[in-house]
Amino acid sequence: MKMSKMNAVTKLVVVGALSAVSIVGAPAHAASGWSITDLGTLGGLVSYAYGINDSGQVVGFSLTPANDFYHAFLYSGGVMTDLNTLIDPALGWTLTEARGINDLGQIVGYGDIGGNTRAFIMTPVPEPEIYAMLLAGLGLMGFLARRRRQWQDNAA
Repeated sequence: MKMSKMNAVTKLVVVGALSAVSIVGAPAHAASGWSITDLGTLGGLVSYAYGINDSGQVVGFSLTPANDFYHAFLYSGGVMTDLNTLIDPALGWTLTEARGINDLGQIVGYGDIGGNTRAFIMTPVPEPEIYAMLLAGLGLMGFLARRRRQWQDNAA
């Protein structure tokens, strides 16, 4: 599943509390087969990868350009995306670490809200265009089935 800003996350669920841990290191890398891929950063000096799914999507955290904050990221299709850009800022969250991603694209991690560190789960929501294409396809299949039935009735 390709993640874009358009199919942004509309569900952000608090599932518990967790205390933050500060770690310093090098840019995150993800292994694909026997190769290593440099995932880059969100502009800061370091990033860490924590989870990968069967689609090759990677999650973790990276320092921001000023090297003063960690932000959770999703690496998909060769692009590292700050997860904070996929949620409404009015929610008050700063997503600091993404720790895992499953094959449905659901991401778990933790972040800050109201000065407290809380766990989160993000669930991708399909773009409206996908629903429109699905409905159009179902409508076309229904039309073709009806035409086939009429053709069979006329042939009999």
